[in-house]
This record gives sequence, C-alpha cells and structure tokens, in this order.
Amino acid sequence: MQILAAAFLLTCMPTALLDFAIPKWKNEEAFAIQDAYKYLFQATMGGEHAAPERGIALARLEKEWSEMGDTPGGENEWEPLCPSGEIGRVNLRPFKRGGGKQADLIDAFLASSREFRPDKDKFLAAWRELGRRLEKEKIGKLDQRSWQRFDAEMKERGYPAVSHSEGYRKAKRPAYRVITLEQVQLLIAS
Repeated sequence: MQILAAAFLLTCMPTALLDFAIPKWKNEEAFAIQDAYKYLFQATMGGEHAAPERGIALARLEKEWSEMGDTPGGENEWEPLCPSGEIGRVNLRPFKRGGGKQADLIDAFLASSREFRPDKDKFLAAWRELGRRLEKEKIGKLDQRSWQRFDAEMKERGYPAVSHSEGYRKAKRPAYRVITLEQVQLLIAS
C-alpha cells in the first residue's frame, strides 16, 4: 500500500498529471476550461464531494442509469485520471453493458470517497501549472483568457467542485463515478 501511495504522489504531481491529461484534452472537441478544472479536481480531490449517504447515492445512480442512453460509443469502462491510475472514472454505459450492478458500483464509490485523501494543495498546484502552460500556448480549445476568467470566479468561491461545461455535457453526455484503483479492481473482479 505504501508503494502505491508513493507512486501516486510522484505521478499525480502537477507536471506529470498535466503531461498525462493534456493529450486526452487535445482530442476532445467540446472540452472547455471548466472541464479541465473538473478533471484536475477529481484527479487530486477524488469524488468525496459527490458522495452523500448510500440511499441518496443509489437514488442518483438509478436515475442516471435509466436516463443515460446508449450513446456515445467508444468509452472505456475504466478511465484513469492520473498516470498511476490510482483514481479514475468508471463510465456507466460500458459498466452497465458488461453486466455491472448498481449496488456494487455504489459500494465502490462510497468506499473510494472514504479511502482517497483529497489534496487541495495538489489541485491548486496543477491548476496553476495549467495556467502557466496556457500563457505559452493554447491547449486544444483551452486558452489563457478563459483560464484567467474561470480562475477568478473559482478563487472567489474557494475553488469548489464544479459540473462539466454545457458544451461537454451535450456532446459527451458524461455518466461515471470517480473511484480508486483498489476499488475498481475489486469491482471488476466481482
């Protein structure tokens, strides 16, 4: 377990995290600065902010499960958010197609929210490093002006969790739960 923790610390440092994430972002047509913020937030803070008590979490999942539809295709069941893969997203559509059970996913999601140690300093370091990189060049559709505007808004609010941008939600219809590698291994093995 200590080896995994050390690997996470090294590979989720701002530079490594951005080097891992940016190639993914460049290929996303509808990816906005808000989506980059959300990605970095989840990679460093986990999903605890979205983990209410079990009954509420299950009700939310049941609703999303029934409304998400079958498209878009090409989603992997597991999408790591950092190079170590210590935390990532279980995409609901492929999980459901593969016979995954809602109750098992909720258990993994809630266990992950208890296990994962959020690190706001790491989040802010990664977010600010993104701002520095955007001073030098655009990344896909991300630019320095949009970063500055969004940063000012988020700073005023204390850098909270956010939803995906409207454009990304329309284009990708994201449906997932953020869980740890340990929990996804248990989930997929069951």
